[in-house]
Amino acid sequence: TIAPAVRVAAQDAQGNTLASFTGAVSVAIGANPAGGTLSGTTSVSAVAGVATFADLSLNRAGGGYTLLASGAGLSIATQTFTISPGAAAGLSFQAQPPAATAGSALTPAVQVAALDNLGNVATGFVGAVTVALGANPGGATLSGTTSTPAVGGVASFGTLSLDRTGVGYTLVASATPTLSAATSAPFDVAAGTAARLSVTTQPS
Repeated sequence: TIAPAVRVAAQDAQGNTLASFTGAVSVAIGANPAGGTLSGTTSVSAVAGVATFADLSLNRAGGGYTLLASGAGLSIATQTFTISPGAAAGLSFQAQPPAATAGSALTPAVQVAALDNLGNVATGFVGAVTVALGANPGGATLSGTTSTPAVGGVASFGTLSLDRTGVGYTLVASATPTLSAATSAPFDVAAGTAARLSVTTQPS
């Protein structure tokens, strides 16, 4: 809920509040940079010239929102404001692990974001995020930097690699302090270019 409550006053041309005004005042989103939805009571009657909106909220974080206030026969008032994300509650793979070649870094880098309860990136989260193998169809070992602090709520892993081919690997992300873990989409690891020979059936 937006707090303190939004208050809209009916004023004369000199900026004095008209205590006699008791008409309906409505608010709506104008500029909507993050595609947020305005919830709460958006139309109320003024009391002594002032309309109070006590339960407004938006579900998407972003800067540059505008709130438009209107009433019959009155000019529209506009106010610019920002909605910040809530506290981090869970993790999500923002950049999924791509198909890769055994022994080569996963490119582009895997990214894991800390999200609030409404799916906004919790930009204030700077805790450590760790990734590990989940499904491991090829018995691979995950190499590279597997734990890194988030920056602006997002942790990037640019040096991860796997040493065994397989179809349907997954990564699991966890965080400190503890957040709800996340599992990546499945990805495949193919063999690299030929580099050596190996006798796979020994002479008898």
